[in-house]
Amino acid sequence: MKNAYKFKCGTCGKAMIKWGRTTTGKQRYRCENCNTSKTKKKESVTQQNELKMFIKWLIDSTKIDHITTDSRSTFYRKTNWCWNIVPKIKSGGIPSDFIFVDATYLGKNECLLIVRNERVVLNYLWAEKEDTESYIDLLRPIQEPRFVICDGHSAIVKAALKLWKNVAIQRCIVHVIHGAERKLGKRNPPFVNLIVKQHIKKLAIVDTQRKAINWQSKWEEIYTEHKDYIGELSYTVNPETGEVIRTYPAHPNLRSVCNEINKLLKKDRLFLFIKHDIPNNSNHLEGGINSPLKNLLRCHRGLVLEHQKRMWEWYLLSRSATPLDEFIRTLDLGLPPTRNDN
Repeated sequence: MKNAYKFKCGTCGKAMIKWGRTTTGKQRYRCENCNTSKTKKKESVTQQNELKMFIKWLIDSTKIDHITTDSRSTFYRKTNWCWNIVPKIKSGGIPSDFIFVDATYLGKNECLLIVRNERVVLNYLWAEKEDTESYIDLLRPIQEPRFVICDGHSAIVKAALKLWKNVAIQRCIVHVIHGAERKLGKRNPPFVNLIVKQHIKKLAIVDTQRKAINWQSKWEEIYTEHKDYIGELSYTVNPETGEVIRTYPAHPNLRSVCNEINKLLKKDRLFLFIKHDIPNNSNHLEGGINSPLKNLLRCHRGLVLEHQKRMWEWYLLSRSATPLDEFIRTLDLGLPPTRNDN
């Protein structure tokens, strides 16, 4: 009798016949030619399960032994096709009162731009460097917020103001303090540098309108008292003619820090968080996203650059408003190129 099932053997290609059931109740098939037995699988379900195991191993740093009984090499072979899937975030229409914008680097030439609100990641973009055009592409799908909290990079500020006319910028206080410490020196700085640095460090405890006014008054007092020292110039003189060739600041780092603080106060980007009850730092992004991304690199040492990028993309998708299971169900999964079950 001609076999009506036409289920082919993966070993010899001959038709297989029914041969009882497994302990779980699945229909077993047997090849009369080479005696190979197997069960029939729904390929789409199998691929979804393999992809879920792959993601769990990739972004949760779960050991392979804890998610499958397959050997390490078998797991790698089965899930090798998963690297070809590029996850995409579709949460640009989520309304947000404020957003955090920042970038982190993968190696020297791969820059990952990220934007999130207080709950989820809204979008990401790979770029060669932090520039205005790249940030515009990152922020364009995002619904206009009232506030943007960032580290003060000029490209972020320009992109936000170009896209949204009514948005306000809150500078990350942590970055202001760390930037001042880096420029003014940590070990035995000059007297004026020490006074300025100590006062800027007090920004960390400013949390009320009264403290903000007192801090600003003290800052104006310090700046006025040492304005001549801050603005001192040095000269390069031609030794033959005695003519001044060029002038430049005698204390460039101190002058840079003071000008930055004055600019932030003038544009109301330092204490905006007090008036509108928003965060005064970008820790939601720095510690909540960037730090786990770097930790994944340590957990999966040895991945090639493209796989490192894919790992970060899967993690960002897991932190977005799109559930992973829902995203996997919407994928049009084809046959994996490294599998041949039939």
